[in-house]
Amino acid sequence: MNWLTDMDWGWWPVISFRPPKERDIDNRVLFKISPVFGGVAGLILLLCVAFSHFTSITAWKAALFYLAGCIAFFLSYKFTFAYFWNRRAKRLRMQTNHETAA
Repeated sequence: MNWLTDMDWGWWPVISFRPPKERDIDNRVLFKISPVFGGVAGLILLLCVAFSHFTSITAWKAALFYLAGCIAFFLSYKFTFAYFWNRRAKRLRMQTNHETAA
């Protein structure tokens, strides 16, 4: 998972929000990237549902799917990619602390 999160293309267009490898991906970082990735996912899902069920797209549906996509992205990323990133960050910080103490 860290191999994927280290790739620049996976962070486009929010690469400026990617923390250094020794810093955690905390909730603040996730709040910044969730509207981009979660919002896009939610709106794509809305289009799939609308076209497959021949239903209309309203502003309320779009807002609801956008919000649901943001929340789903936040939670899924927090408990998958961010979890493994943070484990590595902690390990890197511990290595740095041991090197400076020696």
